[in-house]
Amino acid sequence: MSAPPLLWKGGRVLVTGGSGFVGRHVVEMGRRLGVELHSFGRHSAGPDVEFHAGEIEDEARLAEVVRNVAPTGIIHLAAAGVAYGQSDVAGLCRVNAFGLANMLEAASQLASPPAVVCAGSGFEYAPLDRARRESDPLLPNSAYGASKAAASAIASFYATRLPVTVLRPFSIYGAGEPAGRLAAYVVAKTRAGDPVDLTPGEQLRDCAEVGDVAEAFWRALAQPAPVGALRALNIGTGEAITLRAFVEAVADALRSAGLAPDLRFGARPYRSDEMMDYTADISLLRATLGWIPSTPLATGLARMLA
Repeated sequence: MSAPPLLWKGGRVLVTGGSGFVGRHVVEMGRRLGVELHSFGRHSAGPDVEFHAGEIEDEARLAEVVRNVAPTGIIHLAAAGVAYGQSDVAGLCRVNAFGLANMLEAASQLASPPAVVCAGSGFEYAPLDRARRESDPLLPNSAYGASKAAASAIASFYATRLPVTVLRPFSIYGAGEPAGRLAAYVVAKTRAGDPVDLTPGEQLRDCAEVGDVAEAFWRALAQPAPVGALRALNIGTGEAITLRAFVEAVADALRSAGLAPDLRFGARPYRSDEMMDYTADISLLRATLGWIPSTPLATGLARMLA
């Protein structure tokens, strides 16, 4: 990534969720850019990052950290419920919606309010049979999506005081992917010598490499939204791929590493709430940041296996 002109050397950025899947890549990119990095959360984000322990739901502790750090930028990644199947709407909202409210309230109290970029989700949108646009209604069909849509509503309120951007990634894969996600599942089953049971794989997805997603956060922070209205941007490649084709690409990468995946498409049924089209229109991302994710799938999967 080439450094856009705003922050970087001398900039002070607070990252929440810096020990997570995307967060680790965001932090590593910040190190390379020469940013003074601070992290807030339950776990340290690694070396060369000043760690501030706390819970995102703890309004007083978070306000204290934001006040003491006085960041020039905030990347808010802390979230709950990313894994499929969680249905505790109230619990998810405490972290995803009210946790964001705590962060934005603390940031708005600073003498020089920082630019804020926070992680939304493509699951905020209503199910559609085409690529989602930022102008589409936020009518989610999952507890996680509902909590993230509530967070976007809160962000919209604070955008009258702060430059706030919500980035909405769709499907993410790559190095450090947690167990249970699709690519990690295929890799783990193959390495164990087990068959890989899958749905027929006709679902359409937009799969962005995690390093590209991390870069989107830094680019959005470097080009802050104007104060007055929330800026929401979809994050994806703009290219639809079936899950079958995605899994076949993972299998090709595994075969290149000397492994022999046993793919069994159709061994599992589709979920009752399966979205057959979960893809992103990224026209606004391209127009706003002059950039889109571009890592080829084969390259991203090779990095993941390495």
